[in-house]
Amino acid sequence: MCCKARTLLRISTLLTLLISAAIFTGCGKKGPPLPPLRDVPAATTDLTLSQQGRNILFEMTYPATTVSGMVLGGIDSVQLYLLTKPAGEGAPPTADAAEMEAAGEVLLSLLGTDLQSSIVGDRIQLRIPMQDPLPEEPTANIFAVRTTKGVEESVFSNRVTLVPQEPPSPPSDLATNPKAAGIELSWTSSVDAQGFDIFRRYATERGYGEPIARVAGDKTSYFDRKVKYGEQYIYTVRTVTGEDPEISSEQAGDREVDYDDRFPPRLPKNFVALPEQGSVRLRWDPSPDPDATGYLVFRQDPRQSEFVQITTDPISGTEYLDRGLASGLTFRYRLQAIDGAGNQSRRSDPVAATTR
Repeated sequence: MCCKARTLLRISTLLTLLISAAIFTGCGKKGPPLPPLRDVPAATTDLTLSQQGRNILFEMTYPATTVSGMVLGGIDSVQLYLLTKPAGEGAPPTADAAEMEAAGEVLLSLLGTDLQSSIVGDRIQLRIPMQDPLPEEPTANIFAVRTTKGVEESVFSNRVTLVPQEPPSPPSDLATNPKAAGIELSWTSSVDAQGFDIFRRYATERGYGEPIARVAGDKTSYFDRKVKYGEQYIYTVRTVTGEDPEISSEQAGDREVDYDDRFPPRLPKNFVALPEQGSVRLRWDPSPDPDATGYLVFRQDPRQSEFVQITTDPISGTEYLDRGLASGLTFRYRLQAIDGAGNQSRRSDPVAATTR
């Protein structure tokens, strides 16, 4: 077969394959287009509440996914619902989703800048005032939230219930006392408290987070050791009288502390003077305070009435050899600790040694 015939055969075969592929592809049947995925926010499951003074505080995780588990990409609003029932005796009543739908009312709707200002980290925090005055008959307030994205709305969250009470009085006479090892807080209270919540924030922060500690109701002081020199802290305390939900007072008032290092390090123990030939060897234990950076040595010669500093710079170790002394004379020594901020301890009691 000549070259021209072979070329024509290859072209014919290629055309046949292309036509067959087109025929088989055309036989496929197109299905209906899939509906777009809906941005329905997943329901909130961790709504909590507490009563602080005459306010009710709510907290929840910021919704991050849809009901199908996809990334949500933000929400447009949060709606807080309220349903009231007589409190009665025993455990506070609750309500199911159908009751909330039928009888619940929208108490608060947050969107736009109001919603943005309620976001703290990955949490949403809401605050509403209590009814004033309280109803004569105990009333259970049942709350739930819904979140929206565009026209899509989540189902109701878990329900939380509060029977509002007259809040306890806050602690009074709150005082702060900076010390070398931390900051001591003290207050007075006439309330039969379950406990007291201690709050601390930096002076540059807008508000308090979670309490740093809770002390028992029979305590009226707290020592905060988890602080650093050079920082400005603000403290407050709340009285706590109930749990699940938590009932607490208004805050006791802010107390600001400039926690500067104004505290001298403590003296070392076991300061001794050991006589040697024409010298005296001084030894001591390290200062108990970790910020002590060195030690100064003072000496009183036999014919002097005053102690004179004999170390130009602080000694970082715990030993010093005083050389070049005349033999057979008694020398007296005192020690002083110094820290990185330049604070100096008192001088130690004298120790003495007679050179050989």
